[in-house]
Amino acid sequence: MSEQTPKQPTRRIDRRSLLIGAAGGTVAATGAAFTVGAVRAAMAPYVTPAAVPEGQAARVRESFRDSRPSYARLPTAPEGAPNIVTIVLDDVGFADLGCYGSEIRTPNFDALAQAGVRYSNFRTCAMCSPTRAALLTGLNSHSAGMGWLADIDSGYPGYRGDLTREAATLPEILRDAGWSTFLSGKWHVNNSASNGPSGPFHNWPTSRGFEGAYWFQGHSTDYFKPAELYDGVAPIEPPEAEDYYICDDLTDRAIRYIRTQKAVSPDKPFHLQLAFPGAHSPLQVRGRERDAYKGRYDIGWDAVRASRLERQKALGLLPPTTSLPPLSFGTRPWAELSAVEKRVFARYMEVYAAMISNMDANVGRLMQTLRDLGLEENTIVLVMSDNGGSGEGTPEGSPNVFAPAFGRPVPIDKAAELYDVMGEDATFPHYPMAWACVSNTPFRLYKQYAHLGGVADPLIVSWPRRIREGGQVRDKFVHVVDVMPTLLEAAGIARPETYMGLPQKPLEGASFLANILSARAATRTGQYYELGGNRAYEDGRWRLASRHIRGTDQDEDIWELYDLSTDVNETRDVAAAHPEIVQRLKAAWQADAEKYGVFPLDDRNLMLKLVQDRQLKGIRPRWEFHPPVERIAYDVAPLVCGLDHQITVDLTWAPGQNGVLVASGSKHAGYVLYVEDGRLAYEYSLVPWGERILANAPLRRGANTVRFVQTMTGRPFDGRGALFVNGRKVGERTWEQALFATGYDGFTIGADLGNQVSARYSGPNPFGGTISRVLIEVDNKPTNPVETKRFLDRMGMTV
Repeated sequence: MSEQTPKQPTRRIDRRSLLIGAAGGTVAATGAAFTVGAVRAAMAPYVTPAAVPEGQAARVRESFRDSRPSYARLPTAPEGAPNIVTIVLDDVGFADLGCYGSEIRTPNFDALAQAGVRYSNFRTCAMCSPTRAALLTGLNSHSAGMGWLADIDSGYPGYRGDLTREAATLPEILRDAGWSTFLSGKWHVNNSASNGPSGPFHNWPTSRGFEGAYWFQGHSTDYFKPAELYDGVAPIEPPEAEDYYICDDLTDRAIRYIRTQKAVSPDKPFHLQLAFPGAHSPLQVRGRERDAYKGRYDIGWDAVRASRLERQKALGLLPPTTSLPPLSFGTRPWAELSAVEKRVFARYMEVYAAMISNMDANVGRLMQTLRDLGLEENTIVLVMSDNGGSGEGTPEGSPNVFAPAFGRPVPIDKAAELYDVMGEDATFPHYPMAWACVSNTPFRLYKQYAHLGGVADPLIVSWPRRIREGGQVRDKFVHVVDVMPTLLEAAGIARPETYMGLPQKPLEGASFLANILSARAATRTGQYYELGGNRAYEDGRWRLASRHIRGTDQDEDIWELYDLSTDVNETRDVAAAHPEIVQRLKAAWQADAEKYGVFPLDDRNLMLKLVQDRQLKGIRPRWEFHPPVERIAYDVAPLVCGLDHQITVDLTWAPGQNGVLVASGSKHAGYVLYVEDGRLAYEYSLVPWGERILANAPLRRGANTVRFVQTMTGRPFDGRGALFVNGRKVGERTWEQALFATGYDGFTIGADLGNQVSARYSGPNPFGGTISRVLIEVDNKPTNPVETKRFLDRMGMTV
């Protein structure tokens, strides 16, 4: 029998050898060499099949080997697409930046103007919410649902106070086209009724295209202790920093957004909207920054205004023949002021100037970040303000902007007592109206008006890659509604015709990119204006405008006509000489008003609208809380001020367990119910005033029911407050003047978050005991005409 050949062992490729060999190109196993082809054949059942052509559906079979995948593709921006930064200033007038003629030091804004172009005929919508809505959508403000502030839904399409869903926003379009999108700062285009922890969130920034949003609700904020900051939709407290200032904080977050995004997605462009609260009231800034301008404004507004005009002429912003109009209403010549008025009024302007310089320094930090990351060359930086300088501060200004708004203007001698701390945390100021005339040099009137003082604003555009000859002044007409289509054209992307299933309104602005790149390129010229009954129409050389007096018939308004080719700042009314032009422009205004939803015209002031709106919706008569409870935003918090109401708190207390039970607002306008040294206390503050009730007996150890009761004898200012502990009255006071409303800080239980109401404690002062229930009951009967007139007679602001 022949000898058999020994059986050879089976040759296998172990997984580790396979992987090592695949990396090296060949695999050796049990002494035999395997080629790449052999490995490929062995691995074939485990390799992902080739995808179907892009856009086709996946081919699905029972076997993985026989199927073909289809991959979702993330949007990719066009090759070489720019980063886009929009910097929005608030209530900063045409003449407040150095490159627009100001004596205020703004080297970083000036550098952007020198690298790019600045516009001398840029127009806005006369107020923050309308301008921001037009910027975001490319629609006129009424067409975007924002014909007035976002605080109120007036029940008409042009005045929803909530950004329309029929227009995708700039960040929505850019995000969907491959940009990262970030907001840091003010929003104010969602209706204030949605400003609470329950939303609805459909118009909050992260629902309208911003992937990252570090922002605040409403008109403005406390610069030192902002109380309504949000990160996305989560309410947060500002960073704990001894030298905290919100403009610095917003810039820090903007820089962090950019650095993080470029580390993770270096090839992806970004869009950042940095929306500073400044220089909207309250005028607040660190003392050292304010004092850098000490004495600079002692010469007064007449002299400062004249010197700004001369610089504007020298810069080529205005024709050499331009002259100043008289100061607008609500002002006096500087020479007529008393010595104490001059001292205090100059101080207000020192604060304002320092705020502008602070924002400039922060823009410098942002630009340095772009340079450090090599991004400056291909980043469009657009700087604008949302309306003209604000005349809402009364003729004398105020150390607390809430005081005149709430019916208690501050006399000049009392304001003078706050001179050393003006603009710091102890105050909440606004400057006198004449300084707004300086901000708006050389134009007439203020924010809210359709004359140029309300709608003429700075606009700077820098884009080093495309703007070859920087430092030029562009004199063509541009409106804020034109900004969005311009940025879309620069980005190389188109606006969708439908978005989220909704047909989109056609764009109402037009790109002016060609004019940014060449001074000879034309821009569109026809534009209507309306805010609170103030109206205008501008078309080329002609501008028709009317100032409306609240409470008068709109048909009685006088239309003025100006020839901008010879009178750039509306000083000579030529309506009588050109009646045919007046009629043509009035007809154009009427046509646009009907087209874009301007009617009905509504001239009520802010406070009256708020009061009537809340009564129309119904003041909630009963609130019951079982802590812990999130902070409740100001706009949706219990409304009790100026009304009969009672606040009942069930608590457990032991000696040493002091602190805040309920707080709403801040020391600038707010009330607090708290325990101090074992005694119940109630206090309200309206700097520089405040009143307090302290219980005449302490709480008992263990369970207590405490109550504050306010009884009005003449709404909304006359009444008294009383404290009760376990059913027994322990304190009472007749108010010198009851608090009409609270400030921006919202409503908290168990602590005083944001800026504290009382100076008798520091920080949030959390209650050391236990709160089991808070019950708030309010007499919500409607305000009668006598009470409304009483309020209007006391109110000392023009907003």
